[in-house]
Amino acid sequence: MKQIIIMILAAFMSVASFAQPKSSFSTDKFDTFTLHTYASFDAMADVSFIVETKNSLVIIEPQAFKGKVEEFQNYTQKLNKPIKKVLVSFHAAGLKVYKSEHKVITKPMAEFMKTEAAKGMLAFFSQAFKGAMDTEVVEFDEEIEANSSFDVEEVEFRLEPTQVPGMPGVNIAIGNQVYYQHFAPAKGMHVSKNWIKSKAAIQGALADAQRAKKGNYKLFLGSHGFGKAGKQDLKFQINYLKTMKKLAKKATSAKQFVKLMNKKYPNCKGKKDLKAIAQNLYK
Repeated sequence: MKQIIIMILAAFMSVASFAQPKSSFSTDKFDTFTLHTYASFDAMADVSFIVETKNSLVIIEPQAFKGKVEEFQNYTQKLNKPIKKVLVSFHAAGLKVYKSEHKVITKPMAEFMKTEAAKGMLAFFSQAFKGAMDTEVVEFDEEIEANSSFDVEEVEFRLEPTQVPGMPGVNIAIGNQVYYQHFAPAKGMHVSKNWIKSKAAIQGALADAQRAKKGNYKLFLGSHGFGKAGKQDLKFQINYLKTMKKLAKKATSAKQFVKLMNKKYPNCKGKKDLKAIAQNLYK
């Protein structure tokens, strides 16, 4: 759990260190639902999702920063449908504005939120953002198993445990059309240093990506950055992680690993992430 808090704090430091694009909403229509994606580009670059069915809404990973909470709420209200569930997988913050809505958290995240690591993380966020982030711990109406599913009208939400060690959240298949993970794949980008913390994490991330591929989903989601990716992004990520796994076994030092990866992917963006991953792998 200590590793998780270090990972999240590192994410804050890296995201906050450069200028962010303006927040934006986008929509993608599927047979039985419409997906609304809100890329906030707040200090954590958090992304929230709304699954709109014929008669109701499901919110996945709400916003937590002042201004972004209101912007997201205003957009949600304009859809003029009741919120059936507010579902938390990785981001258990920003929930106090949902007073009467049915708040759901996965059991692994619920257990994590009881730990000293989670308490320390929230305390750090509260101090670092000087109260601009809602870090209040709320009582959830329901805790659901990591290997489970539920339906909202015609849309199935299937929860699958991530195979990346130390990650308490879960992946979510939405209507057999969309797949949500903590980090969306991105073609031409090194993966996040906050995701790959060990050689076991490479294998776990690869297993998650390969499972996503088997599902033949049309869209891949992540809760940071722009939030969305396509099949070509996933194809790139699978090949990338296979290469990373192979080179991590071959290299005997962080320096050699970076050199080998740069030779294989000379035009990849995110060199700082690659160097940080190397430090994680060769401590």
